[in-house]
Amino acid sequence: MLDIEEFFVKYKNYSYLHCEWATEQQLLKDKRIQQKIKRFKLRQAQRAHFLADMEEEPFNPDYVEVDRILEVSFCEDKDTGESVIYYLVKWCSLPYEDSTWELKEDVDLAKIEEFEQLQASRPDTRHLDRPPSNIWKKIEQSREYKNGNQLREYQLEGLNWLLFNWYNRRNCILADEMGLGKTIQSITFLYEILLTGIRGPFLIIAPLSTIANWEREFRTWTDINVVVYHGSLISRQMIQQYEMYFRDSQGRIIRGAYRFQAIITTFEMILGGCGELNAIDWRCVIIDEAHR
Repeated sequence: MLDIEEFFVKYKNYSYLHCEWATEQQLLKDKRIQQKIKRFKLRQAQRAHFLADMEEEPFNPDYVEVDRILEVSFCEDKDTGESVIYYLVKWCSLPYEDSTWELKEDVDLAKIEEFEQLQASRPDTRHLDRPPSNIWKKIEQSREYKNGNQLREYQLEGLNWLLFNWYNRRNCILADEMGLGKTIQSITFLYEILLTGIRGPFLIIAPLSTIANWEREFRTWTDINVVVYHGSLISRQMIQQYEMYFRDSQGRIIRGAYRFQAIITTFEMILGGCGELNAIDWRCVIIDEAHR
């Protein structure tokens, strides 16, 4: 029996969905393949000590999970003349710049439905005023949020306090102990604002280490369209192009209307003078670890 060495290959400009096993012979079209294989084997040798007893996945399984769909494209198959649909997919745990175009049949149907709902939404440039303070009423019992989630009694108390201050146009600090759900109280607070008719835009500024948790809790508790604004210049440009603005038939930005409802970003992005975010009239700003 002949042993043939194969390599698990990730192709440039293709998603991890299309990784495959290939021999060196099959990869010779890449003129630099010898150098790439040499570097790969060197890395493997250096890691051998630490990974000798570990069964390691070739890549993070998140990389083949659809996070968001950014755009759709309709093409014609040159051979059959049939219509072919492609979606521009942002993958979980990967930056926007690693988004790839994928055939409809390779994309999660639920994510396609989410995208189509967002595409069907229309820009709303109305500016609703904050309700008067005498409208505020204490919420006596937690509503049922997405996935059947409900607030605990002390979290409901925190939510009521946040809403009371918001109705009274007063900034405030939520200073519970760690682990008591300040993130959840803040997210449900934004959801309650949304129910008054003010649909954003909301801004969350948080340490980089907590951003993934903020995004996860938003999606666990609500259907608020939340976008993480972070990453390289290319990733941020893609966010601006696909996630932030409605455009008219000439492709011009419609001012005062936003595709997103909430943005999560870092202190560094804000302090670095991010013009795109600074130009927005935020209806509510939440700062995590504001003592920084």
